[in-house]
Amino acid sequence: MGTASKYWKLVKLTSSGQRKISEIPSAKAFFQSALSEWATRTEVSDVPIQKQLTQWYRQPSTLPSSDLGSTDAQLCLLCFISWEIEQTCLYLEAKFGEEHGFSRQDLFPLVLDESGEINPKNSDYQSLARQILDSFDPQQSSLATWTNRRVKFHPELNTFLLERGIYMVSNWAILNDTRPKQLERILSEVYQLTPVEIQRSSQILSSYHSIYRSQRLQQRTSGFKRRCQPPTPEQYEQMTRFLKAQFDLSISTKMVAQTLQEISTQLRDYRIYVRGGQVPTKSLDDSELEGSDKLVYPEEPTTEDDSQQVAFLEQYRQQFLTCLDVSLLEVIEQRLSKFKGRSSEKREQFLKALSLFHCRGESMGEIAKQLGLKAQYQVTRLLKLKEFRADVRQTLLIQLRDRILEFAKNYTDSQRLKSLDKTLDSQLDEALNEQIDRVIQEAESESHNSQESSTKSLFSRRLCEQIDCQYKC
Repeated sequence: MGTASKYWKLVKLTSSGQRKISEIPSAKAFFQSALSEWATRTEVSDVPIQKQLTQWYRQPSTLPSSDLGSTDAQLCLLCFISWEIEQTCLYLEAKFGEEHGFSRQDLFPLVLDESGEINPKNSDYQSLARQILDSFDPQQSSLATWTNRRVKFHPELNTFLLERGIYMVSNWAILNDTRPKQLERILSEVYQLTPVEIQRSSQILSSYHSIYRSQRLQQRTSGFKRRCQPPTPEQYEQMTRFLKAQFDLSISTKMVAQTLQEISTQLRDYRIYVRGGQVPTKSLDDSELEGSDKLVYPEEPTTEDDSQQVAFLEQYRQQFLTCLDVSLLEVIEQRLSKFKGRSSEKREQFLKALSLFHCRGESMGEIAKQLGLKAQYQVTRLLKLKEFRADVRQTLLIQLRDRILEFAKNYTDSQRLKSLDKTLDSQLDEALNEQIDRVIQEAESESHNSQESSTKSLFSRRLCEQIDCQYKC
C-alpha cells in the first residue's frame, strides 16, 4: 500500500542540488479525475493503479475521457518513480555510506534528474525515471521493484560506487560468469598463488559451475528469474561428490563453501581494481551492522532455511531503517506544507524546535526562549509531538508493509506464497505494529525524560539525520 500524493508530487533537485518536493498540478488533477476512487484514500494499492496508468500512457485510446491526456498519466508514474529512486539512495546510504564515505547528497545528482515537465526543454536527453518507465513491464514486476533494480545498476551510480570500493553484483553472480581459465590467470598474475593453490581453486570453481550454475541456467530457461541465492547444503554436497569423482579431490562441504567465498572476494577486488576502484570492498550480500540497532545472526547458516532467514532479516532491517527515514521526511514535509500560506518564520521555528528537542535534548522552556516565544505551551502547540509520532507511525506501517510483502516473494516459492496469503496479511500487520510501537514508545518515553539521558532513541537518531541532511546540508 502507498499514499496517493506520490502520484502527483515529484522528488527533484533544485539548481543548487537540494532535494525538493514539487507538486505537479496537471498530474494531481488527472489522478483525482481518472482515479477518483483512490484520490482521497489514506492508503492506495499501487499495483492496480500502476497497471492502469501504464495502459493509459501507452494506449491513449483507452482513456476514459477525451479531456484526459496520456502525458498526465506518464507524469503520475514519473512522480511515483522519483520517490522510489530516492528510497533506493537512502538504502545505499544506510548500508554503505558511513563506511565508504558518501551520503545521499552524493547519489541524488546521479539519478534524480527528472524535471516533471510535459515537454522537457532538452528533448534529446532522457531522464533515468523516463528510462525506467519506458522499460517497465507491469506483468513482470511492480514499479517499485523495477525502479530499485534499475537504480542499483545505473552506470553512473555504479561508477561512483566502484570508486569507493562497492561492486553491485552478488558473489554468486561473480562466480557464475568467471571461467576457470580466467580464474587461473588472475590468481597467478595478480595474487601470485602457487600452482597447487591455483589448481585447487580452479577445480572448486568447476564444481560450482557444474552444479550450481547449470541448475541456475535450467531455472532461468523455465522462467525463474529470482536473484542468485547462496548454494543449498544439498548443492554443496553435490560439489564435494563432483570434486571426488572428477579430480579425486577429497574436501568437506564447509571447505568448499569457504573457498568459494575466498575466490569471490579475490575476483570482486580484482574487478574493482581493473575498473579504477578501491579495494578492499564489500558485496551487497555482506552485512555489518553497527550500534544499538545490531541484530545477531547465526555465524554460519547450516540449512537453506537458515541462509534465507539471515538474508531476509538483513534486508528487513535495511528496509525498516529506509522506510523510517522516508516516513519521517514525508511527515515533516506534510507539517511544513501546513505553514505554506504563512511566513517562512513558522517553518523555520518548527524545524529548529524539532532539532533542539530531539537532537539536543532541550526542554520546551529552553526552546521557547531560543525561538523568541513567550511560553513553552507555544512550543508544545507548534510541535504537536504526539500527533507527529502518530503520523510517522501510520506512514511507516504503510511503507514497510508494502515493502516486506514485495521482497518476501524472493524467499519463498510462488505456491507457498499463495498458501500463506490468507494469513500473511493479519500476521504481518500484527508483527509490524508490535515493532513500530516499540520504536514510537521508546521515542515517547524519551520525550518525557529528554534531559535525564544522553542515549537517543532510534526515532530521534534517524530524525536528526534527516534534518541534518535535508534541511541543513
